[in-house]
Amino acid sequence: MSPFRFFTTGQGAGKRQSHKPPITGAAAPANLTASSTGLRNTIFPVQATATAAQFKLPHYPFQPLPPANGPAPYRFDLSQLLSADDITRIKNGTLVFQTVGDTGDARGRQQDFVSALMTQDANNLPAEKKPAFFYHLGDVVYFAGDIDKYGANFYETYTDYPGFVVAITGNHDCQPDDPQDGPVDPNKVPFDGWIQNFMSTNPAQLGSLKTNSNRTQMDLPNVFWTFTTPQATIIGLCSNVGETEGEFHQDQIDWFRGELKAADPNLALIVTVHHPPFSGDVEHAGSSVVEQVLFDSFNATKRYPNLILSGHVHNYQRFTNVVQNMQIPCVVAGAGGYTKLGTLHKINGKDPTVPLPLGGGLTLEQYDQTEFGFLRLEVSKNQIVGTYFAALYSPTTVPPANIRDSFTIYVANHTVTTGTGGGKPKPPKPKPPKPTPPKPPKPPKHKPKKKR
Repeated sequence: MSPFRFFTTGQGAGKRQSHKPPITGAAAPANLTASSTGLRNTIFPVQATATAAQFKLPHYPFQPLPPANGPAPYRFDLSQLLSADDITRIKNGTLVFQTVGDTGDARGRQQDFVSALMTQDANNLPAEKKPAFFYHLGDVVYFAGDIDKYGANFYETYTDYPGFVVAITGNHDCQPDDPQDGPVDPNKVPFDGWIQNFMSTNPAQLGSLKTNSNRTQMDLPNVFWTFTTPQATIIGLCSNVGETEGEFHQDQIDWFRGELKAADPNLALIVTVHHPPFSGDVEHAGSSVVEQVLFDSFNATKRYPNLILSGHVHNYQRFTNVVQNMQIPCVVAGAGGYTKLGTLHKINGKDPTVPLPLGGGLTLEQYDQTEFGFLRLEVSKNQIVGTYFAALYSPTTVPPANIRDSFTIYVANHTVTTGTGGGKPKPPKPKPPKPTPPKPPKPPKHKPKKKR
């Protein structure tokens, strides 16, 4: 089977372009507390309210949201990116995409390392499993989402990545200039870099003229938006600028509940938000505001997602939150390139052992705090298969990524199992050799008697 059209040509619907494919046959470069569900264990805190004294980070006021590109309900369909043939193949098979957040840190090249891992994964997958897109979980460019940093820290980083990139905003994508980060731009407008590159009115416009990237800008409808695909509905929220807590105004909450109700009940439902509801990280805790907005909305609409994805925290963590007898995985995937990885709270001086029940229906299932990586999701009618790939950072080589977590979500009954994810395609087992009948023994040789 031939790969998807967009994967081999770099061309999508309209005049969109994701990348310039390499010349056929060319060698690839070698270097490249209390909760909504009950009391929780405070020995391993997962929200800022439990350890408020430790969080003395700057807090910016709520940043006004920019005008949308069009009227509500701010939906964007995958067919706006891919050809009709590619959409049909996904509808009849599996939607594969990669996701991670917190990438564009100009102080190092870890972002390029993760991009190379993702590209390596995409190129090694079989034709029918090529990732349709990369869903960025926010903080595309540090530290204030500046327009002039997108060339080197987004377009150049993903020059060789074959898929399209869509995103939600992170707190650094809408942060005002901070005098501690350097000279303040008097003309700086929060969200300006994200708007220019992800809410463009001309999706055929090259994103960067000073790099080798052939990637065009994206024309998403709003800073909070719904991505409709043949296999899943993905509702993305904008949790604004807070360093510790997310923040939402009522208009976005009302929109969110409307999109939960409108989501196709026959498809998987995924919710994305930059600030995670739960995190055991020492520096970046989970947001109790995000938890309340999400789970109050789920309860009000009686629509519960199959998966919640977040970034913000610079490592990988997977929780299961049991609500109304449904298991809802809450995944933090924020080891996408921010140069300093985050570490989790220790318990009695040691790293936590998983699975770690935390009370109130919440369990820490798995984590990785030492490597950079990304999550691959494979979505079909009945299940979502998740595989987290990671590797120790190397500035000179791209090693094979290691599987650090795998899980399967069963869409219909809202359950999840650990250790049954995807991975690299396994070579076929060699057929055992056919048994051969034993050869008859040779008659013994008799030595002639010597004459006396």
